[in-house]
Amino acid sequence: MPSEIAWKKLNQKGVQGIEDSIPGGRSGHTLTFVGGYNYMLYGGIEAQKKEGQPIKSNSDVWFMKLAPNEVTWSKETVNGDDQPISRSQHVALPCLNNTRVWVFGGHHDPKTRLNDTWFFNIKEMEWRRVGNEKNNLENQASTIGAPSPRANTGAITLNDKVYLFGGHGGLNYSRIALNDLFSFDLKEEVWEKIVPANTGPEGRGGHSVFAAGDKIYIYGGWNNEMQYNNIWFFDLTTNEWTDPDIYNGVPRWNHSSVLVPAIPTWKFFIFGGE
Repeated sequence: MPSEIAWKKLNQKGVQGIEDSIPGGRSGHTLTFVGGYNYMLYGGIEAQKKEGQPIKSNSDVWFMKLAPNEVTWSKETVNGDDQPISRSQHVALPCLNNTRVWVFGGHHDPKTRLNDTWFFNIKEMEWRRVGNEKNNLENQASTIGAPSPRANTGAITLNDKVYLFGGHGGLNYSRIALNDLFSFDLKEEVWEKIVPANTGPEGRGGHSVFAAGDKIYIYGGWNNEMQYNNIWFFDLTTNEWTDPDIYNGVPRWNHSSVLVPAIPTWKFFIFGGE
């Protein structure tokens, strides 16, 4: 019989004697596995600590160490003269054997979406921007071939490349539901727009992305016309999208998901969402 699945609420602690040594409540942040029992929390919209304070995104970097019954937090002082501006609803992925965290895009504020690309060096605690772009607060096209400014996009790493699909945004403060597909070579640090051989899924954001074999899968999401409960996949060998007519009962977006190795076949788990 399989073991029982049960939730456990973990105790949280920070550095003794330091005020605000545990991160406050927030949304739109990322929590990225960086090896061992360690995770990196970055960005998000933090809850008001005092009435009347503005609600805005932040650029904080926290590290969390996971133990069986508790987690320990530490807020890090990061290095580098050039550092990303605050954001939420961005992408953050571990890469290069968990020595780096790759970050792209997101919301800076309700009006401004971003399309900058960054690496965070775990050992050196240092940010490094890809290319020589400045902060794109005017929502213009990238000079290094990156996707247009966007938030709520989905991405996954496969064979030393990031594959990124969709999101909400566009140039000149547009609020378009996008259905474009890009790759970013993590070693060469080059963006490429992938042009499929056929028509793919409708534009959406808030979806999740996973990879299996040579296929990139997307699940869920929403746009101004629809909320989705289906799966599509893109075959990297044929350069084609396929709709396999697989549906979940309830449409959802802004959920959490993970692909888990299992016997006889891997399983895709989803939790929560809207």
